[in-house]
Amino acid sequence: MPVLVEFLEKLSFLVGTPAVAGLALTASLIVVSGDWRLSLLALLVQYVLAGLLSTRLLPLQLAQIKIYVGLLTCPMLYWAARRVVWMRKRHHRPEDPPLPPWPALTMGLPFRVLGMVLIGLAVYALGPTYPLPQVPGEIGLACYWLGLAGLLGLILTDEPFQAGLALLTFLTGFELFYAGLESSLLATGLLAIGHLLLVLIVAYLTIARGVGPVISREASE
Repeated sequence: MPVLVEFLEKLSFLVGTPAVAGLALTASLIVVSGDWRLSLLALLVQYVLAGLLSTRLLPLQLAQIKIYVGLLTCPMLYWAARRVVWMRKRHHRPEDPPLPPWPALTMGLPFRVLGMVLIGLAVYALGPTYPLPQVPGEIGLACYWLGLAGLLGLILTDEPFQAGLALLTFLTGFELFYAGLESSLLATGLLAIGHLLLVLIVAYLTIARGVGPVISREASE
C-alpha cells in the first residue's frame, strides 16, 4: 500500500530512541490507565511504533504487516468494549445502585505506577547486562519493556479486556524479538494470524464477561 509506505517513510525519524521511549510510554499507559479508550489509543500507537522499529529488522513490506494487524485489532477491541458499555447502560435501571467503573482496577493507581517504576529499573539493569541475541540494543530494551509490562498487566487484573491488552503488549515485544531471529514471510504471517486470533478471543471474552451478568440477571427475573 503506497500510502502506508509513505507514512512509514515520513515517520522514519522516530526509528530508534524516540520509538523505544514511545513504546515504554504506551505500555505504561496500558498497565496504569483505567480508561479503556486511552488504553486502546495507547495500543494503536504501540502497534505503529513497533512497526517502525520492525523496519530495522524486516523488509519494509513485512514490517507493514505489524501496522496492518494494529489497524485490524483496535477496531475489534473498540467494538467489544463499546458493546459492553452500551449494554451496561441500557440495562441499568434508575432504582439500581450506580454502575461501578468499567473495566474495574484490581489494584490501585499508586501500586500500578510503582510497578512500572520497578519495571523501568529492571529494564535499565537487564538491557546492558543481558542483551538479546541478534537484536540491536535499543530494540532489545523495547522488547524487555513490552514483555515485562505485559506480564505485570496480566498479574494485576482479572478483567479480560485489560488482561487482553497486556497480553497483546507482551506479544508485541516477543514479535519484535523474534523478528531479529527470523525474517521470513511465513514466520511473519503466522505471527500475524496468531495475533488476530488472540484478539478475537479477547473480544469474545470481554463481551461475555461484561454482558453475561446483565443477561443472567434479566433471565432470572
